[in-house]
Formats: sequence, C-alpha cells, structure tokens
Amino acid sequence: MNAHDIYREAIKRVFANLYGVSPDEVDVSWSSDSDVIIVRCTDKTFTHEILSDDNDATLGFVSDAEDPVTVRLKDEELRRLER
Repeated sequence: MNAHDIYREAIKRVFANLYGVSPDEVDVSWSSDSDVIIVRCTDKTFTHEILSDDNDATLGFVSDAEDPVTVRLKDEELRRLER
C-alpha cells in the first residue's frame, strides 16, 4: 500500500464518521500536480494544500461553506507510512 492509499483510507474514515456516511461515499482525489487533496462528501468539497513532501500525521481540510476538518493518522497508519 503506497502513501496515497494510506492517506485516502484515513481521510475516508474521518469524513465518513463525521458526516455519517459509508467510506465508499467519500471521494478523495489529488490535483493533477499532486499539490492539493480534494475531498467530496455529502455534496460538500474540502481541500488540503500539500506544502511539503514530508508524510504529515495531521491534515487540515478547508471549505468555503463548512467548518475545517482535521484528519489525524492513527499510529498504525503512521507506521505503514514509515515502511
């Protein structure tokens, strides 16, 4: 499993829990330049600007119409990133 997959799994987990939907209903994608992560969930869109190549344990997502959402990787997810 690569870093994008690990982050995707964590992002889907947090947004699904927050909005009461299945993780399958959360769409996570990276911009064509891979410098922004885009999340679509329950007709809402959130973005996270990637500022470095480091594997961050915490990601902050913002939206024009919603409160910010913070995604924190679990210890197991962090260990998988370090492999």
